[in-house]
Amino acid sequence: MAFERFTDDLLVEILSRIPAMSLRRLKCVSKHWLYLIDHPDHRKKLPQPLAGFLYTSSTTGELLTVSSFRFTSLSRGCRAPLIDTSFAFLPNHQRVDLLDCCSGLLLCRWHAAGADECRYIVCNPARKEWVMLPEPSKAEEVSTVRLGFDPAVSSHFYVFIMLLEEIDGDFYHTRVNVYSSETGRWARKEKRWDESIFPFGHQLRSTVFLNGCMHFHAYSFKSYDCLVAVDTEGETWTIFHLPPGLFNGFLHQSHGCLHYSTFLYDADSRFPIVVYVLEDYNKKEWMLKHSIVTGWTQRISHSWMAIHPECDLMFFTEGQDTKFMSMMCYNMDRQQVKEVSNLDYGDPPYLPYVPFYAALQSLHS
Repeated sequence: MAFERFTDDLLVEILSRIPAMSLRRLKCVSKHWLYLIDHPDHRKKLPQPLAGFLYTSSTTGELLTVSSFRFTSLSRGCRAPLIDTSFAFLPNHQRVDLLDCCSGLLLCRWHAAGADECRYIVCNPARKEWVMLPEPSKAEEVSTVRLGFDPAVSSHFYVFIMLLEEIDGDFYHTRVNVYSSETGRWARKEKRWDESIFPFGHQLRSTVFLNGCMHFHAYSFKSYDCLVAVDTEGETWTIFHLPPGLFNGFLHQSHGCLHYSTFLYDADSRFPIVVYVLEDYNKKEWMLKHSIVTGWTQRISHSWMAIHPECDLMFFTEGQDTKFMSMMCYNMDRQQVKEVSNLDYGDPPYLPYVPFYAALQSLHS
């Protein structure tokens, strides 16, 4: 009853400090609270839940002339915002390739219509705002391109381009280009790892922006499979060694911590799933968070999607045929798995999307 004496502005300020999952449950308190939480003018202040996943379409039987990605919602009631997969709000283009998604912003490669030109674009589909980035100063062999954005820390976003250098027939990570929306420019930095770092193939899709650093999979002769990180200034370069015996895993961010999940193989030909968490980031000590024996006698066709950013739910795909894949959800607390939805003709990576409704000065309509 005390809350009834609060003004709407004060209630919204209180609600803005509540986790998104709890906020969804508070919609049931009253019709007035439902109105406050769902009102468009308030959404920019309130935390948003995981709405769904963005993924690339594999229906590419002919030359692509349009954008080729899809969005699948976690909400069957479809309160989640619709994603304009045509990118009609962007400048005239032949197609747009989705590269990364972070805290509601998308990093794309924009292909100009009727011209042999492509540029990087960062956009917010919830507000239909975007910015075209200047071209990096020097064209080199690009390993991976990723987006970093944490609105709880800063209103500025960053784009990381990891660069490769060929030395004696092998390719090494030796440089990074970092774009800052604060300066509007690229900064080029030399690597400062004390080990030679190699790219790790498809696992580079598994990246996490956390604590002001971009984290991704890599490989070195000293560390074998490892995680490496570089900060937004290109000044701090860090190596995280993985727990012994883990490889070919997937990197996630949940509860504000790095998580690493993978399948193991045991003597009984079973495939346990293990999840490790880096609770103390500075100590770099991985702790086993969850382990379960699947009972499978052979490795099924699957792709990791994500661990929910706020609760212990794991999402992955299941299915041998890309035309008939299912999105599955595994509850670590209950040790239960269920099918969430079907994925139409999808290819990894599957990027978790949390809508962001606040305005950014670096983006325009």
